[in-house]
Amino acid sequence: MPGDAERGPAARFASELRALRHSAGGPTYRQMAARTGQSSSALSAAAQGAQLPPLDVALAYAEACDGDRAEWERRWRAARDELDEATTTAPPPSTARRRWVIAVVGATALALAAAGVVLANLPQDKQPSSGHAEASRLFAEGDVFNQPHPHPHLASGSAELVDDLLAPGKVQLYTGTAGFPVYRATSSTPTYAVTPREHIGSWGPDPFAGVRFPWDASWKAPKREWTVVIAPDGQAVECWRIKVQAGRPSCEWGAVTDTRRASIVKKGKATGGGFSRLAGVITRADWKAGRIDHALSFGAPDNDGRHVFPAVASDGREKGRWHEGQFIWLDPAYDIDSDPTLKPYERMVAKALQTYGAFDVKNADRFSFASEYGSKPPDGDAGTYASLSDIEFAKYLRVGTVPPAP
Repeated sequence: MPGDAERGPAARFASELRALRHSAGGPTYRQMAARTGQSSSALSAAAQGAQLPPLDVALAYAEACDGDRAEWERRWRAARDELDEATTTAPPPSTARRRWVIAVVGATALALAAAGVVLANLPQDKQPSSGHAEASRLFAEGDVFNQPHPHPHLASGSAELVDDLLAPGKVQLYTGTAGFPVYRATSSTPTYAVTPREHIGSWGPDPFAGVRFPWDASWKAPKREWTVVIAPDGQAVECWRIKVQAGRPSCEWGAVTDTRRASIVKKGKATGGGFSRLAGVITRADWKAGRIDHALSFGAPDNDGRHVFPAVASDGREKGRWHEGQFIWLDPAYDIDSDPTLKPYERMVAKALQTYGAFDVKNADRFSFASEYGSKPPDGDAGTYASLSDIEFAKYLRVGTVPPAP
């Protein structure tokens, strides 16, 4: 748009966003929406320059184009400060907000009319929500991963179980490119019939029978063990060792889950305990909100062949003391807010473990937690792993079980 440099901070910021999108290869707004969870209309409006977009929209736009979150937050705040200094000539905040809403609603109406889509068909995570919990949580509100468990049963050998869990060494957070990708399809995303490349029969019946796998050819298929796509109806297709040839996906094996119901897998197997791969994952929305409003999941290095509630199976083969489905939490005596050693993301993880706990869902080489592929924790680097070594696990971590709901 000509003259952006002279039209004020909002227009200059929008111009910078458009330049970033161009440098990233010009992804479509639909593709950007699938990567971030923001609507394509909000992302499009952010680049128009009529008003400075909300911070979460601006950061989603930048992240969808591989921009650095900290750098773009700095730019946004500089633009906002410049606007604040010009309040004598700028329209009142209420007017600015109305114009932003009108721009977004108008763009949404045009996009829906062109695509023949109705709001009732949008995925649950795209519908308006009043708070972080609705935006970041997966599965039904009553799911075991979405509930605090204030009275877990402490295991008689809790201290020894903690020693077993910490024995392999440093506790890590899988983040950045170490997490697994989660894509959110729309009603216009192409779908494909998929048959597992291996394991039919030996691992059970075909989990993808009668299921259409949504896949956009522009999505990346990182060399991670799992890739998950959430369809508009809330069904999650969980693909193990995805391959994409000529834009068509295939999976070595997989599972199908309903994210609007329980975290237990409907068809196939995604974890040893029988949970969806999404159960307990830390999402982009969690990091952006600065808190985690659900339980986490982890793997133990010496699970035996038993399982306890809420797990429905076990892939453990060791003779250790751990059973899949076991619950861990940080003792309430741990004053997390007063611990000066904790980084912001460590404090988030620690508070989630103190409030919601975590479940053992699979065998693993070491005790760790996972977040969504490409997401970056606050004050963490953009690499593949982040250390959780400052959390006082050895002193405050407890192990036990949670009872089934009455």
